[in-house]
Amino acid sequence: MTTMKAAVLKAERNMQVVDVPCAEAADNSVLIRVRSVGICGTDLHTYKLGLFREMSLPTAQGALFGHEFAGDVVAIGANANVSGLRVGDRVTGVALGAYAEYCNVGPSFGDRPMVIPLPDGVSYDEAATVEPLVVSLTAVRRASPRPGEKVLVIGAGMIGLGCVQVLRALYPDCDVTVCDVSDKRLDMASTFGAHRKINGGRDDLVTAMKAQFGESPVIYNATTSGNLDVVFECAGVAATLNQALELARPVSGRVVGVALYEHRPEVDFNQVVAKNLHIRGTLGYTEADILEALDLIASGKVDRKPLITHRYALADAVAAFEAQLNTRDTLKAVINP
Repeated sequence: MTTMKAAVLKAERNMQVVDVPCAEAADNSVLIRVRSVGICGTDLHTYKLGLFREMSLPTAQGALFGHEFAGDVVAIGANANVSGLRVGDRVTGVALGAYAEYCNVGPSFGDRPMVIPLPDGVSYDEAATVEPLVVSLTAVRRASPRPGEKVLVIGAGMIGLGCVQVLRALYPDCDVTVCDVSDKRLDMASTFGAHRKINGGRDDLVTAMKAQFGESPVIYNATTSGNLDVVFECAGVAATLNQALELARPVSGRVVGVALYEHRPEVDFNQVVAKNLHIRGTLGYTEADILEALDLIASGKVDRKPLITHRYALADAVAAFEAQLNTRDTLKAVINP
């Protein structure tokens, strides 16, 4: 095969499914027949505004991206260094250019491709959600939750809901609140075990959290502090970031930033200084993290199936992206090439 179908981004919000040269396994890579690929929030930034192209492959026709994949091994390079992997194996991992019939997975973790065989009970679509689950898992680990702590997740998208799933699976003694503007997403958070939900479009999050858990005076600040132990900021807007800083308790409060921002936020940094807050970003993960996330799915401790609300053929990639932009109705759209 000399060509394959691929969804190529030619300009902002201008994606076309076209014929491109077929991906081929290099000496140190693995060629995958893509069966499912999830639309990532970072990909939406690229699609809408041309941001964060680091996760795309430049081609003669435009940018080819997509990294949340699952599929079948077609060919293995002689020096790919993936012992135990065989042609025909069902796999997931981390790739670039997966909005296509085939993708080539080159070395990304050390000196070898990140390609992991799938357990028999995990479907391609579920496997395509492993990568965002890893992001949620590493974010929660960075917060170091302790039993009985009060945790707030702002933004019930794929990452925020994944944080809820990880918290309930691995830190069940934590008290979890979720805030979003979509009732559909908030209902999903409740299904996953969140103790309470707040629609930030109808109710003031800061007022609600201070009423629920109390407030503390803060020197050099015009407002009081909330008493949340951990706040995950998964929404990616300035208002919610500042809410997170105000609601984290003084001294021991931790704010974990998971979202990327389309516009540089203006931040009330006095909250950070006066309260001695711990601010932690999270980007990247290890192979061990991926394996742990996959095990959470395979063991049934985390159920990703309810998150997949929309499925599309590769020919309908534009419709898939437009659906994913509708955050009130779409949790996760996957493309099945």
